[in-house]
Amino acid sequence: MPFWKTEMKELAPGVFAYVQADGTWFVSNAGLIIGKEDAIVIDSLSNEKRVRVFMEEIAKTTDKPVRLLINTHSHGDHIWTNHFFKEAKVICHERCREATLAAAEVDPATYEENFPGLNLDGAQITPQDITFENKLTLYTDDLKVQMIYNGPAHTTEDIFIYLEEAGIVFCGDLLFYLCTPLALMGHISGWIATLDLLAGLGAEIYIPGHGPVTNKNGLLESREYLLHIQNETKKRFDAGMDPFIAAKDIDLGEFAKWTNPERIVANVERLYSEFRGEEPGAPLDGTSILQKMMKL
Repeated sequence: MPFWKTEMKELAPGVFAYVQADGTWFVSNAGLIIGKEDAIVIDSLSNEKRVRVFMEEIAKTTDKPVRLLINTHSHGDHIWTNHFFKEAKVICHERCREATLAAAEVDPATYEENFPGLNLDGAQITPQDITFENKLTLYTDDLKVQMIYNGPAHTTEDIFIYLEEAGIVFCGDLLFYLCTPLALMGHISGWIATLDLLAGLGAEIYIPGHGPVTNKNGLLESREYLLHIQNETKKRFDAGMDPFIAAKDIDLGEFAKWTNPERIVANVERLYSEFRGEEPGAPLDGTSILQKMMKL
């Protein structure tokens, strides 16, 4: 399996990626942008232990207060510790806030039942304060920070953060690198289109939501995974194959080395939904799909 370490990695003056080793379920990356007066954090983490380590790394890096927290989407490993950044206003896409509110009645601890060993101590759902629809730009000193939505992809609400002058993109879960992408709640055709957009930016550095920092080549590898399973799944859909049998039948090739290859089950189910003509992000039986992933 690929290996990378947990670290606060400086990408440009005042711009850092906080990368967590392994990148498996609920182990995500975050970001930090430091200005003269305050700082911006990109995504919070899944539990108190992880976010406190992240906050210690922030404190080692700057004494500026975190005034703004950007959520790239509503999945728990990116929002469950928003409340630890007490001075920050939280911003996201309007659909992200809607999804956050819809999940507010679900106790995060219920996930522990399906993921043995998962620790969600300190996790809670905190709705965001500010939303936007397609694009929002802010400036921290002279640095232009663009938040952009390009439609359903990993979920129906993902945004990316583009620092054009620095040639850096914080992709959130629009990019999984050396970790298997997951489209259970999204739209794979739209995801491929968004990766095409990201590749066309010509940035030098892409920070995935899971996995090590990479460049355009890493982005294109993730795109190749989606294209591969899209093509292979269509053959099996047209042949009338059961989706779970199809998932087990698909040869992942080099992608089998990426963490969590069992996510092929969820991705095939999502592609079957797309091939049936259902709307992006149409509800699927998540519990049943999760059980099949764990079985695989």
